[in-house]
Amino acid sequence: MSRPHSPAQTVPDPALPEAMRQALADAPAPDCAHGFPRAWWRHLGTSGMLGNGFDCDGGPPMANAVRVSTLAGIIAHESASLGLGMAWMMQQMLGRFVLAPNLRSDRHRALLASMARGDALLALAISEPGTGAHPKHLSCRAVQDGDDWLLDGHKAFVSNGPAADAIIVLAVSGEHQGRKRFDAFVVEANTPGLTREGDGKVAGLVPIGHCGLRLVGCQVPDSQRLGASGQAFDTIARPLRAIEDALLLGAMLGAMQAEMDTLARCFRNAARTPVLTRNLGGLQLELNALSPVARHAAQHLDQHGPDEALAAFNLGARRLFDRWQGACESFAAALDDHEPALLTLARDLRLVQGIARGIAESRQLQAGEKMLHTQGNP
Repeated sequence: MSRPHSPAQTVPDPALPEAMRQALADAPAPDCAHGFPRAWWRHLGTSGMLGNGFDCDGGPPMANAVRVSTLAGIIAHESASLGLGMAWMMQQMLGRFVLAPNLRSDRHRALLASMARGDALLALAISEPGTGAHPKHLSCRAVQDGDDWLLDGHKAFVSNGPAADAIIVLAVSGEHQGRKRFDAFVVEANTPGLTREGDGKVAGLVPIGHCGLRLVGCQVPDSQRLGASGQAFDTIARPLRAIEDALLLGAMLGAMQAEMDTLARCFRNAARTPVLTRNLGGLQLELNALSPVARHAAQHLDQHGPDEALAAFNLGARRLFDRWQGACESFAAALDDHEPALLTLARDLRLVQGIARGIAESRQLQAGEKMLHTQGNP
């Protein structure tokens, strides 16, 4: 079979940041008020800006994690939209770390090529209502029926789910020595038995919508199963938190710079004092200092993968970003007329910083207890 063509193959890596800026400048305005901006998205695909972070045959991608993080930041900055930056980043992440290394059929390769062109959006469904993503409590099941699988269950908080053309669904497929085994299946959005349900818990991050899934006797061929049998939780779900947190820092930096640009525009035409000007400059200098933090997370991902050291670093980075955002919002409160774009950016950044907060607080507690119980402390 001939290798599916990806438009991104024509853009050399060093030229990607400038190529992305040019593609964004030439793109039609993203109409996010009426769902996912398909025309804007397909323009990025035609420009070779959608298949950078993964390879359609499962090989090494053109853009490494550092470049993906940087490009996500450029999108969030240039568009002043964290949601658009995240949408792009998530497709690169799912293509590189979920679909490409686990592909088993020509349909999977075709899906990757379609993603690179901008013709298909992919989503991932792991969490379930009331239980989150803990493997002990997941109950969506996949039962083999000849050459097919029947999926039954309920999924929640599926990012980009409302617009997705295909959704990777994690399901319990068996049990071994008292432990659940999981498989992941590529389920096309029009598959009978799959119903998307509204999720009003997340208000923001446009155009990334969220939805729930209900699967009732959803029939999926075995060729749509990903990776080694029964290993999907360990190979897909478990490492994804650290991967997403690392790549997301770049998009957050871009959105934060968009906040700074908006503040600067507002204060140019307003009464200002040396103190306000100095504080504005201080915020920018602090933001500049956070850029190497995001780069280090992506470099670690490239060099060592999503290990425990990266997960711990991501938590520390989140605290730094959270403190900067608090200082930025305090500074913005001096504005008499709050800029709508500024409010939207701040809301979306707070939403992202709140993801998996309970897990973060638990790990912080563990880190503190480890320090207090370490022998030899003064």
